[in-house]
Amino acid sequence: MVKKRPGYTLMELMLVVAILGVLTLGAPQLFTRVYQFVRLTMARAEIQKNAREALSNVNRELRQAVATSVVIDQVSGQPPHSRITFDYYKSDGTVEQMSYYQRGRQLFQARQGAAEGRLVADSLRYLAFSYPRTDDDTIISLSVTFEKDTYEGGTKALQMAVEKVRIMN
Repeated sequence: MVKKRPGYTLMELMLVVAILGVLTLGAPQLFTRVYQFVRLTMARAEIQKNAREALSNVNRELRQAVATSVVIDQVSGQPPHSRITFDYYKSDGTVEQMSYYQRGRQLFQARQGAAEGRLVADSLRYLAFSYPRTDDDTIISLSVTFEKDTYEGGTKALQMAVEKVRIMN
């Protein structure tokens, strides 16, 4: 009678090596895809946050503007129509001058008398203010595009617009 000794056959070892080889070849691609997904998701979340915050701030204060004081122009070297300056009513009834403008890839807010504006958002690609109707200067259109780098030279962009911000004063 022949006793069987415990162990693995050559076929079992070859099968394990083949499975490990397939997993080793697929793992880097899986990690790369997970990395790309995470970078894209983070970029999307950041630009959505920036866009919502920027549009909300501009929209809220622009509604309190004095319609006859609105000036749309640009900071030197920046895109056309990328700065808006206006007088607005504060909660205590006084009037203060406010300005929103693009400088490079950043959006700034400057209050009357401030030497330098406050950073509102970064990753800004494009900002434009315009009058959608020539017969009504109490309606202003605002368009912003935010862009964030993702991976391998790619970017994720988000374009948002507020058509018809009605100036109440």
